[in-house]
Amino acid sequence: MNNENKKTKTIVYILLSIAAVVILAGVLIVLLGKKENKKIEEPKKPYNPNDVVIDGFTYSFLKLETNEENLVYSPLSIKYALHMLNEGAANNTKDEITKVIGDSLPTKYDNIDKVLSLANSVFIRDKYKDFVKQSYIDTLKEKYNAEFFYDEFKDAKNVNNWIEEKTFNIIKDMLRDEQVQNPYLEMILVNALAIDMEWESKFEGLDTNSRPFTKANGEEIKAAMMHKSTYSKSYEYYQDEEYTALSMPLKEYNGTQLEFVAIMPNTENLKEVLTRDDMETNINNILNNLHPSDKEELSISIPRYDFEYQISLTDDLQKLGIKDAFTNNADFSNMSSSPLAVSDVLHKANIKMSEKGVKAGAATVIFMKDNAMLPEEHEIKYLNFNKPFMFIIRDSNTNECWFTGTVYEPLLWDKVKDDYNYR
Repeated sequence: MNNENKKTKTIVYILLSIAAVVILAGVLIVLLGKKENKKIEEPKKPYNPNDVVIDGFTYSFLKLETNEENLVYSPLSIKYALHMLNEGAANNTKDEITKVIGDSLPTKYDNIDKVLSLANSVFIRDKYKDFVKQSYIDTLKEKYNAEFFYDEFKDAKNVNNWIEEKTFNIIKDMLRDEQVQNPYLEMILVNALAIDMEWESKFEGLDTNSRPFTKANGEEIKAAMMHKSTYSKSYEYYQDEEYTALSMPLKEYNGTQLEFVAIMPNTENLKEVLTRDDMETNINNILNNLHPSDKEELSISIPRYDFEYQISLTDDLQKLGIKDAFTNNADFSNMSSSPLAVSDVLHKANIKMSEKGVKAGAATVIFMKDNAMLPEEHEIKYLNFNKPFMFIIRDSNTNECWFTGTVYEPLLWDKVKDDYNYR
């Protein structure tokens, strides 16, 4: 009897052990399966219009200026100039400008010596000073820290010198003398801004070399391509069949953190992407899906570039809906007791991207003329920006966009290779 009990107990023990092993194995399979499924089925984060992303105004001129050439402009500079203009507008003129730029004032920034500069000014013809309303002057001083100057408008020297100083000598000779000497010009509204910031982690010059870059027309050129490999979590990327995107941090200065974002279409050409109806949603979706690497090493190749771009924004602003401001219907009665209208809006920007960092400046100038005279596992993610791409330089905290543009023509290797002869 005892033997039978022992046998029974032994059998029960064996069965329980087998059952425990089977259950444990099942649990492990489920857990591993979930982990694997999570890795495989990780969804793209959907675009949520309520997320803090870059506003539509930022992309406006990228969509309108599609000549497949190097382009750089500062949405922030243009915003500041238009907001100063809007402070003097009334009635339908104000409504049209507000619809384009919105009600919210641009982010205020504290200037940082030799690193970040943002300044506003108004140049007034000395004989016109009594027509400018004191309330307008007070508002611009309070909201925009604007400086006011009274000028004879004999030439462009004073305006150009002010812009050059406020942009770390980046934007030079923006205006011609004959533009300022126009006898019907009464006021000039100006915004100027600039950054001269180093990368959080610099590229090594030893890794810069001649690498292929395919232009929009299919021609392959040898570009001066910078390269680095990193595991840093401060670098974020997004990559699928359609796009390659990369975010690289610039150094933080006094609490201001800017980042450089490059977005390159892998299948379509850049012009097609920028002119699609869903362009804004598409780009913001990519920005929302930027993420740091998990275990991957990021192998980054991106060309150096250095170029300047200047444009009259008058036609583009009219296409965006600001129309009355340029005609005899203009109402700037909050600015002046004498009728004024906008005769032209000029914008100039310059950007230089190198192993050290990014140096860029921009200025926006609005000409105000006498209205009576105007007419109507160890994985490597290869992020190789070897085709035309767009870029954004934005504030990581507020998403305020300082610069954006396109790169169709990077620096040729033959043009800069002598800079690397020390290797």
